Amino acid sequence: MCWSTSPWSGPRDWQQALDRLLRSWQNTLGASGRVPPGWDRARQQDPDHEVLSRAGFDVTGRYEFSVEHRWTIPELAGHIRSTSFLPPSVLADRASKFDTDLIAELGRHTANDRLTETVDFAYELARRPARA
Repeated sequence: MCWSTSPWSGPRDWQQALDRLLRSWQNTLGASGRVPPGWDRARQQDPDHEVLSRAGFDVTGRYEFSVEHRWTIPELAGHIRSTSFLPPSVLADRASKFDTDLIAELGRHTANDRLTETVDFAYELARRPARA
């Protein structure tokens, strides 16, 4: 199982601006309910390693690392379209307006046409035990 942090969840000014913009667009498009409320709480109450264990897997290790990443605004627009909360089907005929707003909001935060963040990654390895 693999995870990483999201560009809109970080501490940098551009990340906070992006988070506000995404929430505004979700509200405008009636898409704020696409991610169930409390989804993260449910995962904390039933952690992945316990789900894997119940499914017959042995967790062999969890590994974490961080990497500096530089986004362009078009790359971020593509990444956002890969999410469950603002995919192309939700943006629909408002996609070009979204892109215009994204450029206007994030353009003032770029350095050399890039937005930099530290992405935290984690992965958990599990395997089924050998049968006797």
